[in-house]
Amino acid sequence: MAHKRDPDLEIFASQVNRPEAQIDLARAALTMGRFAYTKLDVEAYIHRIDRLAEAAQRALKHTEPDGVMLARFLFDTLGFSGNTQHYEDPRNSFLNEVLERRLGIPISLSVLYLEVARRAGVRAEGVGLPGHFIVRVQLEDGAVIYLDPFHRGVVLTEEDCRARVEAITGGRLPFQKAFLNPVGARYILTRMLNNLKNHYASAGDLENAARVIERLLVLNPDDPIETRNLGLVYGQLGRARQAVEWLERYLALRPGAPDAAVIKQHLEALARQASQWN
Repeated sequence: MAHKRDPDLEIFASQVNRPEAQIDLARAALTMGRFAYTKLDVEAYIHRIDRLAEAAQRALKHTEPDGVMLARFLFDTLGFSGNTQHYEDPRNSFLNEVLERRLGIPISLSVLYLEVARRAGVRAEGVGLPGHFIVRVQLEDGAVIYLDPFHRGVVLTEEDCRARVEAITGGRLPFQKAFLNPVGARYILTRMLNNLKNHYASAGDLENAARVIERLLVLNPDDPIETRNLGLVYGQLGRARQAVEWLERYLALRPGAPDAAVIKQHLEALARQASQWN
């Protein structure tokens, strides 16, 4: 798209526009958050995660699975925990704030666990259950266990995961074994950004909502819904030219969209607005 991007958005793009296996999740998550923390020192926080992993390696014992011991180290010894009192606080979604405050939501605490685990030699992957995020750990004998970082790393069975999904969805979503499949960095970052988008949209913070949607579109450039959302938010912010660009792109992506007539009306109004600046 022919619109100016801010430098932090370009840096985020450089982190994620690569093969999935080459995305550094911690660095991408920290870079993602620089729209809210303009002076965030990414490398300083990477170094902090490195030190956590070094301390974890010294603490790990072989009397039980390393993945469980790592959870105990992070959540019992160091006190990282789920922010049950202020779950909606946007700081819970930023990895730098999780490291500073030792509070987070399921996905941000899982990212912390995954990144410390990777450095400490524990084989762990993220699992994006509907409405809840956990991790799966592969043991030395090939068996798999599930851990819930939001609830202090408690070990979950498959039946526990099924019960969590049923409780969260009120039984409206039948459990599928595919829910337990591991997910990659791109999925995790998208889900983190969606959490932030929902927060800023609910709070009426359109500037930050736009910044989040810009990052979602870096991850998924042809997402028609976010393309439309960005155009509409730009329109509300008075950025008529940018709004026109993105809404025209939306119609190109979904020419038969059910809301095409409404979007065309928006475009006509925005085109009149943009022409005033010519």
